[in-house]
Amino acid sequence: MSTSLFVLGEIGDNDYTYFILENRSTDAVIKPLVIPKVVAKIENAVKVLIELGAKTIVVPGDFMMGCLPRFLTIFQSSNPDDYDESGSIRRLNELIQQHNHAVMAMVERIRRRCDDPAVTIIYADLSGAAHEMIHNPLKHGFDKNGTLVACCGDGGPYNSNSFVSCNATSGLCPDASKHIPWDGDHLTEAANRFVARGILHGPYAVPPILSTCKC
Repeated sequence: MSTSLFVLGEIGDNDYTYFILENRSTDAVIKPLVIPKVVAKIENAVKVLIELGAKTIVVPGDFMMGCLPRFLTIFQSSNPDDYDESGSIRRLNELIQQHNHAVMAMVERIRRRCDDPAVTIIYADLSGAAHEMIHNPLKHGFDKNGTLVACCGDGGPYNSNSFVSCNATSGLCPDASKHIPWDGDHLTEAANRFVARGILHGPYAVPPILSTCKC
C-alpha cells in the first residue's frame, strides 16, 4: 500500500447525470444536496485508504460536463446566454465547478488533519486541462472544429444524436487525434494523453505526481 499510487475517481459524473436527466434543479437539488453527499463519500474513501496504509493518493475533480457532446445535444438551446465563450453549456459547467471546489476544500481539510507527513494527497484538475484544450486547441494539436464534436457518433451538430452514439455502425472522423471527445461522454486517446501529462508533470495536479510520488 505504501509504495502504490492510488487514483480515486473521477467520481460524481454519474450521480449528477441521473438527476440532470430527471430535470432536477441544479440550484435547488443537486448543488445543495447531492454535491455534499458525493464529496463526503470521496472523503471517506480517502480516509479509508490512509488507514490501510496508502501514502500517495490522487483525487481528481470532474471534467466539464457542459463540454461533452452528449449533454450539448440533450440540452441544445436557442438562447446564447445558455452557453459560455467556448460553446459549452454554462449551467452544467458551473455545477461541476462547484463540485470541484468542494473536492479541493475536502483535500485541503484532510491534508491539515493528517498527522502522517509521509502521506501525500494530490488534487488533479481535469477541468483545468479541459479548459486549456478547448480554448487553445491548435496549440495542442487539436482541430478547432473537433473541440466539442465527437469523433465516433451518429450525426447531429455534435455527432452524438442518440444516448449511446458510438457503436459498430457509427461513423468515424478521419483523425481521432484531432478531436477532444471520442464519443458523447469520453475523451480521445490524444486528449487523455494531454490530461495525463498535465497531472504527472503539472500544471494540472497540486502537487504534480512525479514531483512527489515515491512509488
